[in-house]
Amino acid sequence: MLLVGMASPASADAPHDVLSCDTEKQPVNIPSMPLARSIEILSRQTGCPVLVDPILMDGRTSAAVKGAYTPQAALLHLFGSVHVDVTATVSGLSVSLWMRRLWHRATRGPARTGV
Repeated sequence: MLLVGMASPASADAPHDVLSCDTEKQPVNIPSMPLARSIEILSRQTGCPVLVDPILMDGRTSAAVKGAYTPQAALLHLFGSVHVDVTATVSGLSVSLWMRRLWHRATRGPARTGV
């Protein structure tokens, strides 16, 4: 796992930033670009560190995100059509594969459209 957007000493004194990663809407303006770079920019714009497995970012391009979003919602939008779970933690946001789809494939075979 890779932590993107380590808290700076200035933001370490402001727990509000991390605690609001899933609740407080903020202006976000990130064009489509390599996903790793867009996550870094989101973290800088919102003050929310992001923990993500580098394999989820490898070779991917982000969707553009512009508007007022919670950092959690903006991160989901950056991933575009890639199904991930974004969870708020005490230290920021954590990204993992969407487990429902993996569970479905493991127990019932390939997922059907709309599942």
